[in-house]
Amino acid sequence: MLKRLERDATKADLAAVEALLGDRTPEEDPVGYMQFSSRVRDLTLRLQDIGDGPSTSAEVGLFFGGRPVVGSYGIQAEFGAKAVVEFQALVSSAFAAAEGPLGARGPVPQRDRTQLMLTDIARGSFGFILQQSDDPQLFESPMKAVLSSAIDLIFRVASPDQETFESITEDVDSRVLGSLRSFFKILDEAGATLRIVEDRREFTLHRDEIGLARERTEDAIYDENEGGFTGAIYVLPVGRRFELHPDGGSDALKGVIAPDCLAQLTGGGTEVIPGIIGTIRSVRLRIRELKSRGQQPKKSYTLLSVLDASQQA
Repeated sequence: MLKRLERDATKADLAAVEALLGDRTPEEDPVGYMQFSSRVRDLTLRLQDIGDGPSTSAEVGLFFGGRPVVGSYGIQAEFGAKAVVEFQALVSSAFAAAEGPLGARGPVPQRDRTQLMLTDIARGSFGFILQQSDDPQLFESPMKAVLSSAIDLIFRVASPDQETFESITEDVDSRVLGSLRSFFKILDEAGATLRIVEDRREFTLHRDEIGLARERTEDAIYDENEGGFTGAIYVLPVGRRFELHPDGGSDALKGVIAPDCLAQLTGGGTEVIPGIIGTIRSVRLRIRELKSRGQQPKKSYTLLSVLDASQQA
């Protein structure tokens, strides 16, 4: 079971048993008092075993509501299967995109590495618990970070705030946007709602938010290209951020640094190699532009490589 759900369920059970124990005394009900006292000890130990810290493995609970669901009794099989398949496709695309640019067509790279396991049926309302298939990790797994990023994209695309939606340009390419489009289409056509639970947060998407997300992803026009620029480069390696102040005094270009480029700039360490920050360099940037109906185009930049000013990016 998802660690957060297990912890919440155990706390609820403990509160209920403690209330029952509080209504009894050893003199009036010795057997009941003994049984409930034992149960309190067992639940307390269980809470200690679960712990308060987040899980290090990728795991998420998807709770569905609306037309495809009958209370906690069941879910339409076709909808449930399609929704899980599309969610898995989103996670696989997000993982591949984090490793490098994705082609517009063809198989998603390393799909086998990103397969989640359907490990449980969520209790209380109908949903599924998905977890990575690897053994528990001592440290947070890369797959957990990618899953959290995919869930964050779902939240931002469905957010009523336009700026929150537009912020996806740094984190999404055309294949990932396509996966988001398919996922929200399945939910919207079925008349479903969705509650997502992970270790650090949970949120619910109602019908209007799912409809908005579908409209946004279907209306969005997404362009991606690369280009060379020259200017003074500034880097924050911890946040994977850069600023380029182009020659000629035009506005600074800001964005994220690709993993390979960050390794180049830091030599595989945590600090930027001396002699780079503040110097004039030729760089190569990936430029992503998101156009949506009635809104100004939104651009984002990813730093791909840094050369000397005399070299061609």
